[in-house]
Amino acid sequence: MPKKKNVPINYTNRDFDSIKDDLIDYAKRYYPDKYKDFNKASFGSMIFDMVAYVGDNLSFYLDYQANESFLDTAIEYSNIRKHSRALGYSYAGVPVSYGLASFYILIPSNSDGTSVDTSYLPTLKKNSTFRSSTGVSFVLLEDVDFSKAGNEKVEAQYDQDGGVTYFAIRAFGQVSSGRLNRVEVDLSNSSFEKFKKVRIGNSDISEVVKVTDSEGNIYYEVDYLSQESILTETTNPTALTDGVRSILKPFVTARRFILEQDNTGTYLQFGFGSEDDDDSGLADPSQVAIKLHARDSITARSIDPSKLLGTDKFGISPSATVLNVVYRLNDSSNVDVASGQLNSVVNPTINFRDRVSLNSSVVRFVENSLEISNEEPIVSQTVEILSDEIKVRAKNYYATQNRAVTKQDYEAIAYNMPNKFGAIKRINVVNDPLAKNRKIAMYVISENSSEIFSVCEQRVKQNLKTWLDQYKSINDRIEIFDAKIINFGIDFEISIDNRFTRSETLALAINNVKNNYKEKFYIGEAIYLTDIYNILSKTKGVVDVKKVNIYNKFGGSYATTSFDFDKVKSRDGTYYRTPKNVVLELRFPDLDIKGLAK
Repeated sequence: MPKKKNVPINYTNRDFDSIKDDLIDYAKRYYPDKYKDFNKASFGSMIFDMVAYVGDNLSFYLDYQANESFLDTAIEYSNIRKHSRALGYSYAGVPVSYGLASFYILIPSNSDGTSVDTSYLPTLKKNSTFRSSTGVSFVLLEDVDFSKAGNEKVEAQYDQDGGVTYFAIRAFGQVSSGRLNRVEVDLSNSSFEKFKKVRIGNSDISEVVKVTDSEGNIYYEVDYLSQESILTETTNPTALTDGVRSILKPFVTARRFILEQDNTGTYLQFGFGSEDDDDSGLADPSQVAIKLHARDSITARSIDPSKLLGTDKFGISPSATVLNVVYRLNDSSNVDVASGQLNSVVNPTINFRDRVSLNSSVVRFVENSLEISNEEPIVSQTVEILSDEIKVRAKNYYATQNRAVTKQDYEAIAYNMPNKFGAIKRINVVNDPLAKNRKIAMYVISENSSEIFSVCEQRVKQNLKTWLDQYKSINDRIEIFDAKIINFGIDFEISIDNRFTRSETLALAINNVKNNYKEKFYIGEAIYLTDIYNILSKTKGVVDVKKVNIYNKFGGSYATTSFDFDKVKSRDGTYYRTPKNVVLELRFPDLDIKGLAK
C-alpha cells in the first residue's frame, strides 16, 4: 500500500482570507471524519475566524517591524530619526531663534569730562539672561566687552554747568532663545554600567551647555564615542593687545558623551570605561585633527587613527556620583521676536577689572543702566521637516564622509549645521556664472514659525560659512546669497458633472491642489502645469479641466519681488522654468488657490 503523502502547509498566506481558506482546506484534508460542519454560523467557523484574525495581525506586525528596520521603508518619525542618527545626520527638531542684540550702558566720565573713565568699563559675561516683551527668554552666547575700541560712544548725561558726567557705550553680542536650566542626575547608588544612558529631560532641550560630576570632573559632548579629541577654549593673557579673546588647544578627554534625542526625551550616552581609564590631557596639535566648532569646548569631528588605536573604552561611564547638567530650552514654541521687542534685562553678570577699588554706588549705577534692544527681527528657523526629507538628508550626509566636494556634499553638510547657529530651510549650490575662478555660489532661504519663507539672517549666513569651512576643499571659494522669494497664485476653471454638487466638487478640487503643495518648493524647482491638470482631472465629479493659470502675487503680506511667469513658460506650455536663485512659494493656500466651476 503506498504511503500517504502529506501536503505541506502554505506558509506564504499572510492575509485574513487566505489564512482562513488554508485552515479550512487543512481541516477538510486531514480531519474529514472528525469535523464536517463548515457552516459560517457554526462554532468551528468562529474558531477559524479567530485563528485567521490572530495570524493576520501577526503577519501585519511582522511586516511592519521589518519595514521599520530600514530607513527607506520606515514610517514612524522616531524610527526615521534613529536611522538618520546612525548615518551621522543629527536632527534635533527644536526651534531656536538666533540673532544680534545691541547692549547699552552708562559709564562715568573722567576727571575733565572729555572721555569715559576706563576703570568702569565692564564686561557682560556669557550666559546672562534677557527677555522680550512677548515673554521669550534669551541667553547671551558670548562675552560683551564694553572696553573695545570699536564700540560707539555718545554723551548721555550732563551736570548743571553743561559738563559731561556719563557717556553711553553701545556694544553688540549674539543671543539665542531659551533659558538655562539645571538638573541633577543621582548616580550615587548606581554601580558601574557599560554604555550608561541617562535621561536629563524632555525632547524640547535645544543644547546641553555643561555636564559635571560631584567630584568636579567635566564631561564633554562629542559626535561619536570613539572620538577622543576636542578643542578647549583657554584665556589669552594678551587679549587686549592682539584682539584675540581666547586660545584654542586640542584636548584628549576620556570623559565624554553623545547627545541623543527622540520623542521620549533627551539622553546622555556614555562609554564603558571605568574611573581608572582617565587619560585626559592636552594633546600634541600635530597628532590631533583639528576642526573648529562654535562652542567653549569645540569638537574635533574627525577621528585621528593614532588615537583611535590607543583606546578600547569609548570614554568613561560615570558611577557612584551625581551628575550636574546645565542645558538650554525654550519657554514657548513661538520664539520669534520683532524689532525692539528684546528689551528686558533679567539676570546679567557684569564683571569689572578691579571692582574693589571702584566706588560701589557708581558701580551699582552702571550695572543698573544696562539696556538691551534688537534692531532687526530675531526670527526662529523652523526645523520641523517631513519624513521623506529627513531620509534624503541622512543619505546625502552619510555620503559626504566629512568632506565637501560635490554640490550634494555642500547641501548635506549645510543642512546638518546645529540649530543653535541657525537653521536653513532650503539650499541650492551652483557654480557662479560671473566668477572667473569657478567660485561656488550657495543660495539659502529660511522659514519662520508661521512656515513662511523669510530671508536668512546675516549672522546665520556667517555661521554657515564658518561651518562649511571645516569641510570644503582648500581651493574652493564659497559665497552665500539670499534666494529671491516669488509668491504665486493658482486660478483654474473646470467643468463638473451635473450629478455632483457644484460647490462640494469645487471645494474638493481646491483642497486636492492645496494638498499637492504642502511641501515647500526647493530653490530653482519648477512648476509643472501637468501636475495640476492631473490632480483636477482625477477629482471626483470633474469631467474636464478648461484652464489653469499661474500668476505672481507681491506686495503687502507677500514678498516684494515681482515676477513675469509668462517669460519663463516652456514652449510646450507644460511648465514654468524657475531661475536657480529663485524659490517659489504658495504663501497662503486658502487664499491663493481659486477655482471656477461650470
